[in-house]
Amino acid sequence: MQHPAPTAIADITDGLSLWRRLVSGSIGRPLPPAVAVNAFRRLHGGGEPGAFDSALLLCTDWRWRRVSAKVISGVVDSGVLDDGDQDRLADALLWQQQVHYRHPFWWLGTTLVEYDLDSRGPGRTVRVDPNTPTTAHRSVWPPLRTWAAGHVLGRHRASAGEVLEHARSLPAHDAAAVVAGAVRAADDLDEDQALTVLAAALASGHKAPRKAALERLLVGGEDDLVQTLAGNDPDASIRRWASEQLGDKTTQGSLFD
Repeated sequence: MQHPAPTAIADITDGLSLWRRLVSGSIGRPLPPAVAVNAFRRLHGGGEPGAFDSALLLCTDWRWRRVSAKVISGVVDSGVLDDGDQDRLADALLWQQQVHYRHPFWWLGTTLVEYDLDSRGPGRTVRVDPNTPTTAHRSVWPPLRTWAAGHVLGRHRASAGEVLEHARSLPAHDAAAVVAGAVRAADDLDEDQALTVLAAALASGHKAPRKAALERLLVGGEDDLVQTLAGNDPDASIRRWASEQLGDKTTQGSLFD
């Protein structure tokens, strides 16, 4: 099967054509995040329907798995999605192991080929009712979970305990992404929930949540605590980062003493 040219998505002129392309089953080559964001703005910036579907399918497409953070950021910052659509998007990207996107079979065609594994003969062509529902299974990349966790907590749609409990049910990288996202929303939480989130982040086996927690403590003026925690961190890059950050603050302070 030949994959479409990289510019094909940029040439699509309506939401339905975009959805059909994205659920076609062809992975396609990686594309810059601007291709996804520009397509979203072009197809829905004037209030055209289906913005939620386009956002969900674009963010979970293989073409942008390595830049999904920029895709979700660009889609949200476009201002196209209202609060309700953003809530739906965050729920899908946080709570589900995979996104299960339902669509009619005719998006893929009207026939399929069945093969008998015990026979070497040609496959049998089967016609399918075009309106038969089928499901596209979409992966949720860790950066999408980071955004979703921050959004859900920032909008008070779940407690910190519920989000952290869900994180424990996910694979390690996904769990770390959820905890890092929770840290981003800590300022929107009450003190007890914020402390719960920071404690979970600092105890994480992955460095992303630990660094996110240290960054928040540093912004809050907890320099001594950051120095202690970072100094004992097993990751050399975090120790180096903290040393640089605290050194910069000391230098800046001496300039204005």
